[in-house]
Amino acid sequence: MPEVQNAAPSARAHPALFERRKVSPRREQSPFGHAALIEQHDPQPVIRQHAEEASDWAYREQAAFLYRWAVVFKDRLLDPVLLTDRRRMPDPVISFERMNVKVLAAYTLIRNPQGLLYEITLNAAHIVDGQWSYGQWGELETLLHEQVHLWQQNFGEHPVKPGRAYHNREFVDKCESLGLHPLLGVGCHIKPADGIFELLMREHGIERPQWQEEEGAKPLDWWSSGKERRGSSTLSKWSCGCQNVRVGTKEFHAQCLNCGNVFVRLDGNAAEQPRRTGPAAESPLESAHLISSSPRARH
Repeated sequence: MPEVQNAAPSARAHPALFERRKVSPRREQSPFGHAALIEQHDPQPVIRQHAEEASDWAYREQAAFLYRWAVVFKDRLLDPVLLTDRRRMPDPVISFERMNVKVLAAYTLIRNPQGLLYEITLNAAHIVDGQWSYGQWGELETLLHEQVHLWQQNFGEHPVKPGRAYHNREFVDKCESLGLHPLLGVGCHIKPADGIFELLMREHGIERPQWQEEEGAKPLDWWSSGKERRGSSTLSKWSCGCQNVRVGTKEFHAQCLNCGNVFVRLDGNAAEQPRRTGPAAESPLESAHLISSSPRARH
């Protein structure tokens, strides 16, 4: 993994990103009995500007770096063509929160506690000395992953709902088209990105991490490759999303009584993954692995 660069890559944000975006005004009954005209604005540009100017905030530099790249990803990869039949893809609201160390980031599917939409939350547990612990390449893979959630929820044909499988076939296919390699139903990246993502990184002088696929089994995600000591167990690992089990048989058909999900295999040949069947089955595009009551799509 290359060292993190001190200077964030330059990505010029359009001046309009800092302007207050007006939408159609609405009338609201005032406490004095008459209707008052209420101007509605997109709060994202103001929030972004505040984050980038908050000199006493520990995440100021990280926020500025991520906001700049969010614009690059939007303009170059996710919504590069101005269409007349729909609005442009919304810009994210970026936040930081300490979460389970196994989580890199999360996209909030509903409004956050402040009533804001399109929130992407980076796990502050992975920020060490002001820098992302997996380097800029890993951080930008994570950001683009979360922006694909934002894209899918606004323009996808199969957006997900809170409590359902967050990394469905549409999500994975979109990521693959951009060079990311998330595991269906799980979301972890099984190898560093390539394709147009790699070309964009090269354009900004960010090198692809050194990585070699391990023989016999893929790691759960490429970030953990070489960082965790692999056990010697010959049992296969299966997960329902809320708990893991290891079994000694090639086939394992079980449904968790806690979350209701079918167990899927995480190691070895995980290409054929079972899906939910019966009355609880969702769209065949959705994997049965990661179903949670959380309103966040975690990565």
